[in-house]
Amino acid sequence: MSSAEIKRFREMYDTFSEAWIGRVEEIYAPAFRLQDPFHTIVADYAKLRAYFKRALTAPAFTQFITEDDATGADGTYVRWRWEFKLRAKDQLRIVPGVTHIRFTGTQISYHRDLFDAAEGFYEALPVLGAALRAVKKRIP
Repeated sequence: MSSAEIKRFREMYDTFSEAWIGRVEEIYAPAFRLQDPFHTIVADYAKLRAYFKRALTAPAFTQFITEDDATGADGTYVRWRWEFKLRAKDQLRIVPGVTHIRFTGTQISYHRDLFDAAEGFYEALPVLGAALRAVKKRIP
């Protein structure tokens, strides 16, 4: 992989929009695997487009900001933060995360998002969030 592919991936996150969703076949290899704490998508562009569409439209506000990257023997790691509001009136939530990516040629063949789903997302939900925060207070 070259720095051009990493730059393109970071640009995709930083300017996440409908335009990028239409380019998944260009960016992801046909046999790609994408995984996060909620989903696993393997070699299915339609599911990948739907996944990105939900990430873009389900919250009232969503933005990804890449912070830095590092490449090692097992791929590249891109550190980012996700800023979102489930509803417009909610306070802004900031979730730090890392994406581990591998390339086949110039396309992404492996994409794994790593972040704390409980703190980052579930705690933002009204009923479940209150229960999780109560449990966390009881843990020494």
